[in-house]
Amino acid sequence: MKAAQFYRGPSMIDGHEIVAIATTGSANRKTGDMIQTWILRTSHSPTEAVRLGHDRSICGECPHRGDSQKPRTCYVNIGQAPQAVWRAFKARRYPKATLADFLAQRGDQPLRMGSYGDPAAVPIAAWDGAAGTRRRAGYTHQWRKPFAQPFRELVMASCDGPGEAIEAARQGWRTFLVQPVGAPAPLEGIECLADSHGKTCEQCGLCRGADRPNAPSIWIEAHGTAKRFVGAT
Repeated sequence: MKAAQFYRGPSMIDGHEIVAIATTGSANRKTGDMIQTWILRTSHSPTEAVRLGHDRSICGECPHRGDSQKPRTCYVNIGQAPQAVWRAFKARRYPKATLADFLAQRGDQPLRMGSYGDPAAVPIAAWDGAAGTRRRAGYTHQWRKPFAQPFRELVMASCDGPGEAIEAARQGWRTFLVQPVGAPAPLEGIECLADSHGKTCEQCGLCRGADRPNAPSIWIEAHGTAKRFVGAT
């Protein structure tokens, strides 16, 4: 099995129907050959969901979504992989399977939780099999929300300023901080090894949750086509 639909149901963020799909065969040079997971609205394509604001179901209050007051600064190009995955979903090309069963067929291949969409939009039970020794990467902007607290061991708190990183760390999260281009390095944590050492996420494995309590927090300069819009917060 090269892909699977492992959840379809209400978003933990706003209750609208979403779907979570795992795919393999990634050509992403930054992440490497990881299992990718896509969290999408079932009723709207990713491009339409962003245009209408319905991406809140999968992204919550992430400041990189953009709105009428500020530009979208998310690094994900929704017109590419997310759009292709959604079209394949609508064409019923993805068999249903639990994530645990799908992962069992993939050996020790690393897992990316939320290649597009926030993993905490999906109920924690649907991520069964993601914990343990499997190398993974994942981030949530919902780290303040009660429903996201079970994800503390699985993923990192995605933070958009040193103040947020301090707050999240005090709540027991490991943190991933996005810095404006050219900003001074924060006092805590290390730079993403993709930028500092040319490693892929597949090779690194640091961006997992608090199940590695002694691992450092991570920071990275804003990247992608909208990086110029990411300012200090």
